[in-house]
Amino acid sequence: MLVGLVLGVLFVTPIVLTYLFFIRWVDRFEPEPWWLIFVAFTWGAIFATLGGGITSSIASSLTTAVFDASPKDIDVIGATVFAPIFEEGFKGLGVSLIALASALGLRELDGPLDGAIYGGVVGLGFTLTEDILYVANQFATSGFGGFVFLLFLRTVLLGLSHCTFTACTGLGFGIATEAKSWWLKVAAPVIGFGGAMMMHAMHNALPTIFGDGGLILMLLVSWGIDILFFVLLALLVMRDRTIVIRELFGEVGNLLHPKELQLVSSYFALGMKNWGVLFSKGWAAFRLRRKKQLQLVELAFIKSRRRRGETGADLDRKEAALRHDIGNANRLGVWIGS
Repeated sequence: MLVGLVLGVLFVTPIVLTYLFFIRWVDRFEPEPWWLIFVAFTWGAIFATLGGGITSSIASSLTTAVFDASPKDIDVIGATVFAPIFEEGFKGLGVSLIALASALGLRELDGPLDGAIYGGVVGLGFTLTEDILYVANQFATSGFGGFVFLLFLRTVLLGLSHCTFTACTGLGFGIATEAKSWWLKVAAPVIGFGGAMMMHAMHNALPTIFGDGGLILMLLVSWGIDILFFVLLALLVMRDRTIVIRELFGEVGNLLHPKELQLVSSYFALGMKNWGVLFSKGWAAFRLRRKKQLQLVELAFIKSRRRRGETGADLDRKEAALRHDIGNANRLGVWIGS
């Protein structure tokens, strides 16, 4: 088992981290801080995995004791009922804690895109631990051939499954942060969590109930969900770009030049320009340029929150600090328009 665990860590980790870096890279305009991404990933990898696994096992044992169910029936119930409820429950708890911290002053969950990102990252953390354990067990029972097959099936072909499930929960919390009505603030996370459980239950039910044919159908459905997930991310990134342009347009001529607005709101051009500065002028120039870019985008989202009716001394202080820092950068000649 130890050899299988080592192989699992060596092979699963790079694949899952590749998914993680790509999903964060997609968040073009206001990327979430790495420390909070790490917290979300750790929650999924440790707390959600342990909590979901233990509670599912307890529920299965109680069901066996109370109803005298057969092992086959327990496997079906565990895969299609207990796992979706408890695993998504503990993953969703991690997302809800991030949403709560943001509401109390952290201010890092600004909308649907942020919610989907954090939910997806929690799901990837869960994938890391679960897949390592599964392929390690497969190595112990079926050798290296079985290990490679299960690794390819779970981590390559189905590696984004838990990510997309919990992204649905995160999307609900993200929508709630922008909602003005109290009922939508309550309903959006509940609906998102319900969607996560339904997708998880369908994912497990197809191969469990229908065998090999169900496995093939599960693969097709999972790939379809993955495609929809990335389409959703693309649409939300486009939405963020619209917010940046709308809110910074009024700052042109004051805090930024029209050329800077054009680059700050670009999908790829600014990143390429930043890399050019890094290689031609060094880390210090790159860092100042990147800092001003992120501060401008953060200012745009603060103004967007004000547009939605959000107020408060904390918001006032943050906006004042951003305007002060951006003004200082301008006086120092920090220019992101070329």
